[in-house]
Amino acid sequence: MINKLQQRITSFYYLFILIIFLLTIQPIFSNKIVDLIYTIRNKTTDDSRLKNNLVSEFHDILQAIQDHLYNTSISVCLPGFQFYGGSCYLLSSNKSTWLSASKSCLKIRNSTLVTFETYDELDFVVENLLKPLRINQAFIGLNASDIGQWYWLDGRTFWDSMFGPLFYVYRPETSHCGLINLVNRTKVAIEGRDCFNDEARFICKYVQNHCYQKHVCGRGGECMNIGLTYRCRCNFLYRGRKCDQLSSKAIQSIIALIIIILMVLIVCCLKFDICLQCKSKKKCHSIDDLFNENQMILEGHKKKKSMINY
Repeated sequence: MINKLQQRITSFYYLFILIIFLLTIQPIFSNKIVDLIYTIRNKTTDDSRLKNNLVSEFHDILQAIQDHLYNTSISVCLPGFQFYGGSCYLLSSNKSTWLSASKSCLKIRNSTLVTFETYDELDFVVENLLKPLRINQAFIGLNASDIGQWYWLDGRTFWDSMFGPLFYVYRPETSHCGLINLVNRTKVAIEGRDCFNDEARFICKYVQNHCYQKHVCGRGGECMNIGLTYRCRCNFLYRGRKCDQLSSKAIQSIIALIIIILMVLIVCCLKFDICLQCKSKKKCHSIDDLFNENQMILEGHKKKKSMINY
């Protein structure tokens, strides 16, 4: 009988946990889908983007829903692109100047000339795009506003990055646009070329899964892919675009917790003092009782002696 009762209590406990989990996660699903529908609804028909751009955006939204519902990674790129680290890469089939290459990338799902962030990304481009087709040179997203002042297209300073030692000075007076060059197909060098006259193939890149890196929204938020961008959904403790700032609720909760802890400590200290006082009183009472008992015993002995003598 007791075992059956324990089994019922255990099953009820698991059922309660399951209900709490469903109630917690249901708003997340509904909010995500509502956000995605809102993104589609706000698309204007007079937008200058090409048809394939809109199709690819819609495809991204469907992939985002699938990624959230079935916990799969978004890894599908446009035809011709290769997926790596949440982004898609394409090596052009034709040669053009750096300026024309930059415009060509913008027409393909608003991509840009590739900007490298890690050595692994550079190795991927070299090993998977350039070497298989025996291509030695390709334009990248790097240019110079003046001689020696090189910047990536995303605003990062080239000399502050890890790729500075790879740079090879080539016609510094006229070369202001970046190019990756495989020297003897073994050594990788980054050089400059004339933006208007020199021609080479180029590499385009666009981010397919903004949430591929788990730290995008930090510990206080959840990353969601929405069209060509992403959004961080913050929990009640954080706020900001990347959920990196404490919210007013979090500050109030911390203050309330500190007050509660202080009150508990004060109550414990008072209780401890009262207990010490009670213990000291009990000891005093016990000593008085012993003294009284001894007095009574002595008086009893005296009475007995007096009666015997009598």
